[in-house]
Amino acid sequence: MTREEIINKINKVKAMNLPHMNYVKLKEYYDEISGFEETEENIKIMNGYLNNYLDPKNETFENGCWFCSNKDVYLYWGITHGIAHSNCCGLEYKCYHYSDDICEDKKLFNGRINIKLQYHPDGFVIKEIDE
Repeated sequence: MTREEIINKINKVKAMNLPHMNYVKLKEYYDEISGFEETEENIKIMNGYLNNYLDPKNETFENGCWFCSNKDVYLYWGITHGIAHSNCCGLEYKCYHYSDDICEDKKLFNGRINIKLQYHPDGFVIKEIDE
């Protein structure tokens, strides 16, 4: 894929206004978050973090990759802890979510949340590089 094709693909997907992940959806998909207190402030912090990710059960891509539209996505681990890459196009998924990732000021929950979340296309920017 050329640079221009990648930019066009990202812009096309951004125009679809795909759903962001949020705390309500996380509760639907994930049984229990150990030690998490459902205060207004904690939910706001959690939503701010989860907004960076695509709702994994979005209807547009049926739990597949938003970049290449592959529905049979297999992940392989990279060198960064908790980050995996898709076998189809190499896009990153965050699979391990720690309280420190979400909020450095206070401990929101115990342990980690294990859920495969793909970064939302709204967060992707192609920067021009001066040569």
